[in-house]
Amino acid sequence: MHKRDIANILFITCVLALPAGPATAETTEPPLNPADAPSECRKDSDVIDINLLRKRLMETPRQINTWIDNTYGFRFVYPSHLKPSRQFEPGYLENGSWSWFSEKDKGFPLVSLALPGTPQKTTVAEIRIGVSEDPVTVRQCRNLPPNATPDSLKTFRHKDNIYTFFSGSDAAMNKSISVQAYRTVHRDRCYSIELMVYGTNPDAVDPPDYAAMKPDEAMTRLTSLWRQMDFQWLPDMPVRKEK
Repeated sequence: MHKRDIANILFITCVLALPAGPATAETTEPPLNPADAPSECRKDSDVIDINLLRKRLMETPRQINTWIDNTYGFRFVYPSHLKPSRQFEPGYLENGSWSWFSEKDKGFPLVSLALPGTPQKTTVAEIRIGVSEDPVTVRQCRNLPPNATPDSLKTFRHKDNIYTFFSGSDAAMNKSISVQAYRTVHRDRCYSIELMVYGTNPDAVDPPDYAAMKPDEAMTRLTSLWRQMDFQWLPDMPVRKEK
């Protein structure tokens, strides 16, 4: 049997082994986007390490957790192998602000969720949710910021909330950053949900970090994760009447 035939058989095995179905808080098998499949399952190589393939399939997330913020009234689900953080780590092209598109002192971080990366952190990909209660920021929440790409603005409605989408990027000194933002006003607050990929040229790392995700691949995986998170606003709590 030729190596290519073996590779095709193993690829089919990989596809059948991946979980499927909608992601909800009750499921134990969250769906995986094809872009998230282990690289050993892809057709771009005839060489497959069976032991590595078995290890990667065993490590495929089988459970999801639910993040609930009762103070700001939202929830989402996420693969249990990811660890949410309440801090936004600053980098060379961003200062850890509540929103990459806004001033740091006008809001504050709520939660971030990062994809696994190499120890050198050559590519960092994370979803950040921040909020601002500043009146001016709330009024301008859905406007296109000066540092966003001019033709990236889109507007859509989802479950009675109007969202705007825009993107932006920057690069300097062997580093780059790309950000996609979803903005909305909810209960008189401006929320910014941002998909951020921060990358360093692998050749600029000592030793060169060629195992790191490429920025485009990282954004694809981040988009897949965001679509699975099932972000929802919590229902308004009824006001108690004094007797």
